[in-house]
Amino acid sequence: MPYVGEEGNKIEVDLTEEEIDKIKSLLGRNAYNTEWGMFDIMGSEHCSYKSSRPKLKLFEPAEENYDYVLAGPGQDAGVIEIGDGYCIAFRIESHNHPSALEPYHGAATGIGGIIRDILCMGMRPIALLDPLRFGKLEKSHTQWLLKYVVKGIADYGNCTGIPTIGGEVEFDDSFGNNCLVNVACIGVGKVEDLAPSRANKPGDYAILMGNSTGRDGIHGVTFASKTLTENSEADRPAVQIADPFEKKLIIEATIEAVKTGFVRGLKDLGGGGLSCALSELTGDGGTGVEFDVNKVFTREPNMTPFEIMLSESQERMMFIVKAEGLETILKIFEKFELTYVVLGRTDNSKILRVKDGEKTVVELNPVLLSDFPVIIRNEQRPDYLDELLYQKTPKTNLKFDEIVYRLIGSENICSKEWIYRQYDHEVGVRSVIKCGEGDSGVLRIIGTNKFISASVGCNSKHSYLDPYEGAKGAVAEVGSNIVSNGLKPIAMVNCCNFGNPEKPSSFWYFAKSVEGMADALKFLKIPCVGGNVSFYNEDEVLQKVVKPTPIVMLLGYTEGEKNLITLPFKEIGNPIFLIGETKNELGGSEYHSVIHNLEGGISPKVDLDYIKKSWDFILDANKKGFIRAVHDVNKGGFLITILEMCFKNEMSADLNLIGCFDDNLTQEQILFSESVGRFIIEISINKEEEIYELSEKFNVPLKKIGVIIDEKQIKVNGLAENFNFDIIKAKEIYYSTLPRIMEGASSKS
Repeated sequence: MPYVGEEGNKIEVDLTEEEIDKIKSLLGRNAYNTEWGMFDIMGSEHCSYKSSRPKLKLFEPAEENYDYVLAGPGQDAGVIEIGDGYCIAFRIESHNHPSALEPYHGAATGIGGIIRDILCMGMRPIALLDPLRFGKLEKSHTQWLLKYVVKGIADYGNCTGIPTIGGEVEFDDSFGNNCLVNVACIGVGKVEDLAPSRANKPGDYAILMGNSTGRDGIHGVTFASKTLTENSEADRPAVQIADPFEKKLIIEATIEAVKTGFVRGLKDLGGGGLSCALSELTGDGGTGVEFDVNKVFTREPNMTPFEIMLSESQERMMFIVKAEGLETILKIFEKFELTYVVLGRTDNSKILRVKDGEKTVVELNPVLLSDFPVIIRNEQRPDYLDELLYQKTPKTNLKFDEIVYRLIGSENICSKEWIYRQYDHEVGVRSVIKCGEGDSGVLRIIGTNKFISASVGCNSKHSYLDPYEGAKGAVAEVGSNIVSNGLKPIAMVNCCNFGNPEKPSSFWYFAKSVEGMADALKFLKIPCVGGNVSFYNEDEVLQKVVKPTPIVMLLGYTEGEKNLITLPFKEIGNPIFLIGETKNELGGSEYHSVIHNLEGGISPKVDLDYIKKSWDFILDANKKGFIRAVHDVNKGGFLITILEMCFKNEMSADLNLIGCFDDNLTQEQILFSESVGRFIIEISINKEEEIYELSEKFNVPLKKIGVIIDEKQIKVNGLAENFNFDIIKAKEIYYSTLPRIMEGASSKS
């Protein structure tokens, strides 16, 4: 890596020679060392999005095209209006590299950072979600990562009193050393309290509030913008240290300060620390600011301006406050016994100037930092895909009931209760549909008849075989989770996790995934209001790249608790219907993975026109009172979906599948295909005629496949080979797999 800076005191940076020359040209001089450090972190992929920005333009401009979007991409969180003066903020972020080295603090500080993103929009954080990816669960390293990532999330969320209402976990060899820890947060507030992430008025005060600044986290964003190597252990000091108790005070003080009306802008100090917060506030706001770096309160002696400006110490906020409100805001901070310092005042200079006593250590236009030049990357479809896509499904000697038992107990399908029971997922009075009861987490907006829901996910195996269709499938799947609880999907954020963008094959996966998401959202008329890109998720030592993981988070909305649905079967005698078509799409399925250790085959294709019709059909049927239970078909196929609907109330199903599927499909394809956009629904026994009429109106494929029975055996008839299986045995396998493995791991440690 090149060395730059002052003679006799040069520093190492992750910038390219071309970027260094460009910076010197824009400045008209050589940069000071502190400036080089700031350019280094602000030019990282984590802060600048220099590789991803050209592709992210494929998403529709959210604020221009959707009148209920109050804040879109570029803000610290997306914000949408839901009526009666209420708005919802939500955001998703990655904390992958820190969690791979230090899982407890890496995950905890990820939660801390995403909470601050919501807080700095002026909203109260009310819920968390956590889509995670790990290596094979049988490996001790995976068990260690899982244990401490979950503990880090649980400890931080529980201490702040914010429930974790949903998430997902995928296990795959590609995530063995590069675990993915994505975290999301939802906030609620009033429209008048919305605080933008910019300082656009000269004369306002810039106030640093919260924790003291230390040497932890320095170069955290540059560490997150390179691959893991055999030397990555040396980057452990780049992982920040969390303090959830301080965060609880910061939350309450910030909400009270925002309510005064004196807070003009807010920014959290996460990745990039003071460098990022001040350059983005002033750069995006068209202002400038000057301050003495010695004003910053530090926890370690003799910290240099370089260290102070680059530190990513947690639990810090930057407030931009109207001059007339300074005393009021400071009294609030004092009431909560929070440390603060007034750094300076914004001006119209468009210069970020940092002094070290009489010496100037930074003097530049902040836009140079906040709007770093982009890089146009090469992209190329990898050759190995052709061989993967042509893989055929092998024969098996296993009986179908044995296959079902293996699938229901497999690591990607089994119950994740061991994880979410560690979270205080029921804290507060907002949770309505809790973990395990539905496909999404549902919250009430207190004092109203409004309800929101959120779900996260994607299928990395599908995206590996076809990133465009896999990303469309992620939007369809997560949206179907929302619809399955009776709410309408209204906005999205995403978290794109990929390998090294300098490699054409890795960047191709990213580009096609963004294209797929953008096309799906445009067709379904759902705005993308923000997101995050995490590159360099690969291990150079093992030459292993993570499977492409474009995590989608969707927010749903409805009015009236009567519209909410849960997934368990409700009443003996009610008919069971399958919505949608099952196709020869076993590629990337859990059946291929668990039974045959196979990655290839034909992966699911997504018909967006059908997806929209099926959502509209379910929402309309639900409002008419026809539906008693819904569960979307996901990993493992429709039979696994039915099993999961049986467990809670220990009801069963008598299935007759004659005439329900294409005659050209094999029994394996019928039972275990993961074709996207299908649902299993239970309807009231006297509504069969009406549900058929409604399906014709919406032109949605609908087949009656069985009836709910009061037995402990699921009966599968009407195929080439009929079979039964025991739901009590299946339930025991489903709920015991993860605890058995993790408790066994704990006993060995």
